[in-house]
Amino acid sequence: MDLSNQYNKIAKEFSRVHDIGENSNRENRKVFYSNLDFIKPGIKLLDLACGDGLDLAYYKSLGAEIYGLDASEEFVASAKEKLPKSDIRVGLFKNLPFENNFFDVVLSKYAIQTSHDLNPVFSEIHRVLKSGGIMMYLVTHPFRQYFEKRDVKADYFEQKVVEPRILNNSIIVQEPTHTMNEYLNEFLFKNFDIQFFQEYWDTAAEQIDGRKYPGYFILKAKKR
Repeated sequence: MDLSNQYNKIAKEFSRVHDIGENSNRENRKVFYSNLDFIKPGIKLLDLACGDGLDLAYYKSLGAEIYGLDASEEFVASAKEKLPKSDIRVGLFKNLPFENNFFDVVLSKYAIQTSHDLNPVFSEIHRVLKSGGIMMYLVTHPFRQYFEKRDVKADYFEQKVVEPRILNNSIIVQEPTHTMNEYLNEFLFKNFDIQFFQEYWDTAAEQIDGRKYPGYFILKAKKR
């Protein structure tokens, strides 16, 4: 799955609709922002999959020294246009182009689940975080991905690429499914202290068969 190609194709439409109206990302963005009381002026903050820079601009308004990374050249170009003096790079989670123990905070929204293997992602986040640094991410809930397999005989534990319909069905993307065990894995418990975990319904996501189930969850953890 070529993330750069996928998100380059949808970058303009995504930027046009993701912060407009009730069926946008406004609600989950509001929830995510409400848990950012640990952001203080002067901290070094990395936004993984920073998109067009909307979140980065908010983190900067809180006083953070911001850095961004995204697989899409189109998104990075848009983010740099919004924040021309910031360090925003093209890259992938499994090989972060930053030094060890560099960041105080690493944040990510609706992005980590796009990696087939989550272990390298958590390992890289751990590497670039300072001791005591905070990782907080929002990801598609495994329950939602299970329903997105669209098969009554689907195996929850089998990884498949599904096609979520997001932002009021205006955009279709591809992402591999994951289990909750992949997020709450051995590496996480050995190397981080979990400080917050919560599941949420997502009004902007497709509700398959009219069911109400968690659309995403947020996890916050501190590096040991």
